[in-house]
Amino acid sequence: MTAPSGESLLPIVKWLDEQALGSIYSAQSWNDLAEERSKEWWIADGTEEEYARLRSYLDEAGLMDDYRIAESYIAKLPKSDLALADLAAGIGWTSSLLSRLPNVGSVHAVDISRHRLELLFPKAIEMFKGEADKLKRHLGSFYELRFADVSMDVVFLSAAFHHASNPLRLLTQIDRVLKPGGHLVLIGENVIGPTAVLRRVLKKLLVERRLCTNFYELFPPDHAWGDHYYRVSDYYFFLQMLGYRIVKFSVQGKQTAAVIAEKSRN
Repeated sequence: MTAPSGESLLPIVKWLDEQALGSIYSAQSWNDLAEERSKEWWIADGTEEEYARLRSYLDEAGLMDDYRIAESYIAKLPKSDLALADLAAGIGWTSSLLSRLPNVGSVHAVDISRHRLELLFPKAIEMFKGEADKLKRHLGSFYELRFADVSMDVVFLSAAFHHASNPLRLLTQIDRVLKPGGHLVLIGENVIGPTAVLRRVLKKLLVERRLCTNFYELFPPDHAWGDHYYRVSDYYFFLQMLGYRIVKFSVQGKQTAAVIAEKSRN
């Protein structure tokens, strides 16, 4: 008889103390238990009803479509025993699925939400049949990764890159820990296309009686949840600044994008 998935998990590695954790941008929202209990991510009881609700959400939001694109790419990388960092991993649904890939040797999940790592992560392993012995949890900020330089083959973010208030600082950290030729994989990124921009311009015109074409005024960040909005050109700009080659930029039916970029081997 095998042990329940959560029992073989290593203890959480705490990179930050309470004070440091509380000072992180938007950390309060992600650690609000009362708020979290109402979300689709809440699977603390491990019931089939909770699991079904989460599965439905992942499908309807387009996240599972994005994930399948990313998984297919990672599974074909010509290397075994891949070291993978899953940043802003949340409850660990992507970490769990990625741990099942034969060529993945370890998955290092990083998040600022204590209860997601403690309460929900073991349930996600159970729900998605993850391999607990490959999984490691780290309570900390993706701006201050405690991984060694050039130690990761893949860095993965699900619906997370657009939460960075300082994307270039985040990318610098990612670049530090990625090996030459390593891959950065983003999924669940909201694509702001011409139609969305036009709608915001018209709304400003009708409501405020003024013409506004400044993208960042039309799409201001949500400071409570840390959401930021980017155009396709912004992703190319950010990644090419660091010398990355975009291998794939795929926009799905729900207007979410899967972005895969390769670090230079030099």
